[in-house]
Amino acid sequence: MIQSIYDQMWQRFELASVHNEYELDANLLDAANDTRRGITALAYLKQIDKHVLDEIINFQKAVQAVEPNQYYHPLDELHLTVLSVISCVPGFELSDINIKLYSDIFLSVLSSIQPIEIKYRGISASPNCIMLQGFPANNSLEQFRNQLRTQLSDSGLRVTFDSRYTLVTAHSSLIRFKTPIRDSQQLFQLCHKYRNHDFGSVVLKDFDLVFNNWYQNLSVTKPLAIGSVKPYE
Repeated sequence: MIQSIYDQMWQRFELASVHNEYELDANLLDAANDTRRGITALAYLKQIDKHVLDEIINFQKAVQAVEPNQYYHPLDELHLTVLSVISCVPGFELSDINIKLYSDIFLSVLSSIQPIEIKYRGISASPNCIMLQGFPANNSLEQFRNQLRTQLSDSGLRVTFDSRYTLVTAHSSLIRFKTPIRDSQQLFQLCHKYRNHDFGSVVLKDFDLVFNNWYQNLSVTKPLAIGSVKPYE
């Protein structure tokens, strides 16, 4: 199922490459007045094995050599989204919610989850971004997501997860298109080269609940709760 989702994204990217019909994020990426904010449970990739990080960086650099004017997510902002608890909406502020209640549920669920192993194999893309394909190697990520959904919903707290689609993948966005593509076929061929590239496996142990903007910029992000999963039994 996860591979089929990545394949559908890739097909859209391929069509965008053929017809040069990309969806550019320029206006919002550089907008100081973008007030879209939300709450997200995530894991930062800076905690993972250096070999995997180097593989990711090398791919970003390869694309940057072809398309230097796109937006490249900084290394310390790369992440895997566990769950978008409250999707980013204009004008949302922390004063709108009870932070402690969300944090308590997040940490409670986290205490029952074992480390999450992800295999990063290949890249996919869409008309607006390029992403790393992640595949869970165990069911810990699914358990984490489902328990968060259940406990947050049962609590009566404000949530909007799954409002656009049910999150089942384990992808990480690497590059966003913000300016017109200089050579769509060259970009497509480079991405095709990495379509099934083995970036390596990672084990995620540390997770954050954060207040964030659409692009998860650290300059805006505010940590609400930080915790670690229990070790393997």
